[in-house]
Amino acid sequence: MKSIASILVICLFTLIFIVSCTPTTVNNPLANSGPYTVTVNNGYGSATYTTGDTVHIWSRECNNSQTFTKWSGDTASFAGKNEWHTWFIMPAQNVTVTAGFQFVNYSMIHEKIMGKNILKNVYYNLSPTNKGIVYLFHGAGGSASYWVDNYEPVAMIKDLIANGFGVIITEAEEVSLQSGGSTPRWNTASLDSNTNADFANLIAITDTLCNRGLTNHSLSRYSIGQSNGGSASIAFSSYFGFKAGVAYCAAGGAAGSALSATNTPILFCLEQLDNNSLMGQAGDANAIANSGTLKSKGICSAYFTNILSPLYPERFARNNVISVALSQQIFAEIKANNLLDSKNHFSGYYSRLTAAVKANPQGFPITAALNAAQLNVLYEQLNCVTTAHQFFSDHNINTIKFLNSPCSF
Repeated sequence: MKSIASILVICLFTLIFIVSCTPTTVNNPLANSGPYTVTVNNGYGSATYTTGDTVHIWSRECNNSQTFTKWSGDTASFAGKNEWHTWFIMPAQNVTVTAGFQFVNYSMIHEKIMGKNILKNVYYNLSPTNKGIVYLFHGAGGSASYWVDNYEPVAMIKDLIANGFGVIITEAEEVSLQSGGSTPRWNTASLDSNTNADFANLIAITDTLCNRGLTNHSLSRYSIGQSNGGSASIAFSSYFGFKAGVAYCAAGGAAGSALSATNTPILFCLEQLDNNSLMGQAGDANAIANSGTLKSKGICSAYFTNILSPLYPERFARNNVISVALSQQIFAEIKANNLLDSKNHFSGYYSRLTAAVKANPQGFPITAALNAAQLNVLYEQLNCVTTAHQFFSDHNINTIKFLNSPCSF
């Protein structure tokens, strides 16, 4: 009897062990891997994904009187990045989102306004209801028109206007004088409005617009700049005591003594594979370190990095000089010539496309037939997806959040 009882006990424990160690559907990660679907309304990126995949989605293109506002629906996995182009890790469920838009009265007035010594190109959009004024600074080799002639900068202007900000744009003194060689730039070495024409010009232009009753000196002021203009943004915001400054594709090293002396909150917006010889990925690292140094001194600061993203067929239609149909044809041509990987990432930079077209024009009849304006859009959007050294609109909403509340990041 004893031996029979022992055998029964052993069998019972064996059964318990087997049952307890057998995986169930609930705990088996493979059982939750999907596939699951992403459905994008008013945008692009609808597809089937596996749990853990990185998913990119984009809102549809906007016209001149529209701007993106937010995604609605299953946005819990967005981790706060509610931008027109966002990315998230695919959860173990289907995701359905819808892009929202709002009307914006976008128009920029252009005129010549007297600076310290000479007439300056100025673009502006001002309203009596503005809650603040944002100055926009171009990069080296650029001009005031950079902000109104290219889609990505225009997207920022529209978002600023839609959020109640006035906008003022001018250009570096070297640009107006046609000096400074092939890359005229802002003078940030001397933080002095008496001797530095760039600083004096900003005062003179602002005074003129205030004297006309278009704005007033009591409004909070901010600045956003690209590349050398990013360093200028740090320098101007520091010198004039702006409420916040934003530097795109800039670490702040060219801001002279402003970065080490500033008490102004600074946001750094970076490109993952910045290909500028004076910036690059080393510059990205410096910007992140500088942001940390500012925070250690009790000055509000943050940084965002624009990551590599897939090319989608309608990408080039963001600017209406290229239609959706033409954008799809360009995409198909690029893909047919093996310039995209299996996930539609374009490796390298736009120069890889220009080299391929030059070497084999017969293989690129659509691209080869584009006019200058369309080619500019093509290169601009390729720069965005490859995270080259260029202004990008992928962090506009977070940038404006920083302007509104720089210490909330």
